[in-house]
Amino acid sequence: MTIKTELIDSLAVAEKEFKILSRRKGVVIPLLLFPLVMMIFFGYGMGGTLKDAPFLIVNSDTGQASSSLIQEVGSYTPKYDSYPMFSVTYSKDMSQSEAESKINAGVYKGALIIPPDFSDNIAKNQSTTLTLLTDSSDITASENIINTIKQLLTTTGLLKITGLVSLNVPNIYGNLEYLDFLTPGIIALTIFFGSVMTTGAAIAEEKESGTLVRMLMTPISKRSVILGKTFYQLILELAKAVILILVAYFLVGFRINGSWLLVALVLVLFTLGGVGVGIILSAKAESMESFDQLAMLVTMPSMFLTGVFFPLSSAPVWMQCLARCVPLTYAIDAMRTIMVKGQNLNAISTDLIILTLFAIVTFTLGVHLFRREA
Repeated sequence: MTIKTELIDSLAVAEKEFKILSRRKGVVIPLLLFPLVMMIFFGYGMGGTLKDAPFLIVNSDTGQASSSLIQEVGSYTPKYDSYPMFSVTYSKDMSQSEAESKINAGVYKGALIIPPDFSDNIAKNQSTTLTLLTDSSDITASENIINTIKQLLTTTGLLKITGLVSLNVPNIYGNLEYLDFLTPGIIALTIFFGSVMTTGAAIAEEKESGTLVRMLMTPISKRSVILGKTFYQLILELAKAVILILVAYFLVGFRINGSWLLVALVLVLFTLGGVGVGIILSAKAESMESFDQLAMLVTMPSMFLTGVFFPLSSAPVWMQCLARCVPLTYAIDAMRTIMVKGQNLNAISTDLIILTLFAIVTFTLGVHLFRREA
């Protein structure tokens, strides 16, 4: 066989592969869209800046220096942006512990506490200390706020006090790293992908192979099939979560600051919702291939929209609005609030309400469709 013949045969084989690929639209579309989606969402999310971040200034001073500083903070607009960085709330008589509780509750991203003798010390050319509290569970926002306040202390109007003012930044939640931010999001994402894909794929495969029909010809009821798959999925996903937490703990020292029971409650509710989504998709899918396409349409946007890898506070407004429509956003928020901030049930009440509704609606609809379609 000559080289020319081999080349012609190779081109014929390549042409055949392209024809097969063109008929598999469920593969072609993700191949084209996946890198575009990654560039758009990661580019906006990880490259974004804070806009109108809720910020508290507690000013116990009445002098000129504090007034100048407050004006600089309130009017600061990042370079290449047209929106102020902070949406400032002012207070005169709030303690540091009260300011911390506001940050814990998610009311503010940061708080600047100005002591009552700030202007007097500046006038006397004496050193003074400002206290800056930040929500360090949102690492990007926290770093932006700290760097911005440091920068404002060296702007033209405040240059004369640069050497006099020191900035005290307490670690409210301890010394956090990016992994502390990432771990709760990865656990929630893993639970969602697992509950949707595992449950739905199992039912779709059993439908396609005829196993489900044969199973339902036995005395086992449709309700028993659903409950059995749900129990299996709950145990599997909780086990996954525990393994991920233990791996993070032993490898890099990740610690849960809150209640394990609350973490379990969030995961159970979210798993039920994910199982419901998987059942719905499998009930509407005619084959495994169509299920895979439907599941990808549901799971992939959740992966990029919900702040798993970057804080939503740094994302543009349109992305934040889309994220609020995705249940994974609330599961991640609840997990971070418990695991990183160490907060109690009241702090995640809104997240729990939304996750409960998500579980009830999707699971009920899934069971209804399964009974009708199976």
